[in-house]
Amino acid sequence: MHRPRVLVEEQDGAIRSSYVNLLRDAGFEAVGCGGPEDQGSARCPLVMGQGCDAAERADVIFFSFRLADERNRDILKALKRLNPKTPIVVELAKPQSFRYQDVLRGVHLAYAPVTGHSLTKAILDAWEAPNPILESLRK
Repeated sequence: MHRPRVLVEEQDGAIRSSYVNLLRDAGFEAVGCGGPEDQGSARCPLVMGQGCDAAERADVIFFSFRLADERNRDILKALKRLNPKTPIVVELAKPQSFRYQDVLRGVHLAYAPVTGHSLTKAILDAWEAPNPILESLRK
């Protein structure tokens, strides 16, 4: 079975590396991005309103940035706007799903803490599911 290419958006380098390695071990092609703070001297293209090459090449985006930070919510909005056909899986604590309903519309949720099984299942489910943004436009 072909596995999707996954972009892992996680600020903590050790956690990001764990997710990427876990996904690779499960047969996915995976790359990670740490967001604006991880760009070194380069500027994050999403923060600058531009497209992100890694996101454009991904079949699924796993977004693990903390939504309490407004800039992270802006990055998620930019990913959704610039990649409307790419499924996005957002990791968050279940109680937070009500707090951020506006930004979570059209994404798939993976409730924290994720396990190897729940992460791979969430990514495969999102990849195989109808696009929630496009489906909402048909109603």
